[in-house]
Amino acid sequence: MHDSHAHIISDNLAKYPAANPDDPKVAEVLNDPFPAERLIEEMTSCGVSKALVVQRGQIYGFDNSYVIDAAKASNGKLKAVCNVDVSQSACGDEVRKLHTSGAAGFRLMANIQDKTFNWLDGPNAPAFWSAVSDLCVPVCVHFFVWNRDEGLTRLETLLDKYPVTQLVIDHLTNGPIGNEVDSGIDDLVRRMGDRANVSLKFTSIPLNSLAERQLDASRVLDAYLAIFSADRLLWGSDVTQSKGSYAEMVARGRQAVERFPQDIQTKLLEANVARIYNL
Repeated sequence: MHDSHAHIISDNLAKYPAANPDDPKVAEVLNDPFPAERLIEEMTSCGVSKALVVQRGQIYGFDNSYVIDAAKASNGKLKAVCNVDVSQSACGDEVRKLHTSGAAGFRLMANIQDKTFNWLDGPNAPAFWSAVSDLCVPVCVHFFVWNRDEGLTRLETLLDKYPVTQLVIDHLTNGPIGNEVDSGIDDLVRRMGDRANVSLKFTSIPLNSLAERQLDASRVLDAYLAIFSADRLLWGSDVTQSKGSYAEMVARGRQAVERFPQDIQTKLLEANVARIYNL
C-alpha cells in the first residue's frame, strides 16, 4: 500500500520555520508536529510501504525545504510533491530547480483568501505549465468547493494547450457527494474522465464525510471507476489535514475498496500512484 497524499510537519521550527506562525490555526498545528520520522513509523505499523509527502502550503508557504529534505533522508520511502507560486515570473525556473533537487511532482492550490486564479492560469502561469510539460512531471491540482467549477473549466483549457504527462485532481474534485447515487459526478468530471492523462485521488476528505453519514464509499467509488477506470484512481490519507489518526485513515482507505477484486484494490491502493510518481 502506498499513500499519495501525506502532509508532514517538522518538530524543528528553527530549521523549518512556518510562513505565518502567528496564525492561530498554524500555531495549533505546530503544537502537535507530525515529522517524517513519525510518518514512516506509522506507515510501517499500518503496512504502508511508500508515500508522497505533499507540501503543506498553509504551514510552509512556498518553502519546500522540509519535504525535499525528508524525502532525501527516507531511504526511498518518501518522495516530495512541491508547491510553486505560479503568480511569479520565475515559476518555471523554480520548477526546474526543485525537480533537480528531487521533487517527484508539483501541486497547485489557491490561498484560502485568494479569489483569483493567478495560482492556476494567471499571466505568469505559462512558464509553470511549459516547465512541467517539458520535464514530464505529474501535476496535482486542489480545488475548494467555492472555486471548483470555474477551476475545472479553466483546467480544461490548460490541458488542451499543454501536454501535461499526468494530471491528478485532489479529493474526487471536491464535488458535492449527496449519497451513493448522487456521487458528485457532473459534466465537468465526465469531461475530465475523457482525458487519459487525468486521475483522481480519493482521500480522507470524501471518505470521512461518507463515513459520518453512514454511506457506502465503495458504491461512490463504483461511479468514478465507471468513468476513470481502475487505472486512474488513487488513495491518499491527507494526514495532519483531515480528522483521524493515520491508522484510522489507512483502515478507511482499505475498507473503501475491500469489496473490489484484488487486482483493482492493488491499483487503487498502490500501483497507480507508483506508476504516476515513479514510487
